[in-house]
Amino acid sequence: MKTASVSEKPSTLIGVERTARILTAVADSEVGNLTEIARRTELNEATVLRYLNSLSSLGYVERFNANQYRLGWEIFRLGQRAFSNQVPSDAVVPTMERLVNEFNETVNFAAHKDRNVVILDVVEGRRAVKKVSDVGQTDPWHASALGKALLATMPDSVWRDIVASAGLPELTTHTITSMKKMAAEIKDIREHGFAVDREEAAEELTCVAAAVPTSNGEPSRYALSISFLTHRLTPENLEHAGTQVIAAAREIAAKLP
Repeated sequence: MKTASVSEKPSTLIGVERTARILTAVADSEVGNLTEIARRTELNEATVLRYLNSLSSLGYVERFNANQYRLGWEIFRLGQRAFSNQVPSDAVVPTMERLVNEFNETVNFAAHKDRNVVILDVVEGRRAVKKVSDVGQTDPWHASALGKALLATMPDSVWRDIVASAGLPELTTHTITSMKKMAAEIKDIREHGFAVDREEAAEELTCVAAAVPTSNGEPSRYALSISFLTHRLTPENLEHAGTQVIAAAREIAAKLP
């Protein structure tokens, strides 16, 4: 009688892993067709098609343009519930909307999760040309105002470890790419209370962010930012935006459990 190897996984677990891989591939794919999703998951097209059909019937995947796939409404609904279970929306969204009303620019709320900076919520301004962020996207630690604001709340040994692991890739000509310059940046953020991304992640984009303070002095889990097209941000407006985003972060902190 043949005995299963201890390294073999139950078929149910294999199915769960394949489902997760396929959903990730659908989210990350540029074209979203069967061939690309199969390539990204390293599964054959027949297998991927069976999973896509099942996921489509449950609302987790949506088929469009005859042969393309994207994440379905059910994924969005679950994502919104995951966010509300972690952070009550009434503690965050009114403050974000107030900042949008004042600056008419995109406001982002992010969390430090699994050593990533993850966007949890976005409220967009009403301008025709604006910064667009997606809920669930990750921002670079070293080049985003959100990431740098969170890093500045950590002990030096911790933020250095995170930055060393993530690396300091040059995203624009303005990106900080040395640990020495990053240390100086962290010091400046701690002194002023807010972080600035000066076109470090994307050209023509300047962001101002503050970490949501904790009551026990532990590193912050959340941060808030305002994203400006650079030409719309004067030095005077930058200081005002910094003051306002600090106040907004404190306002959110007072509402969190």
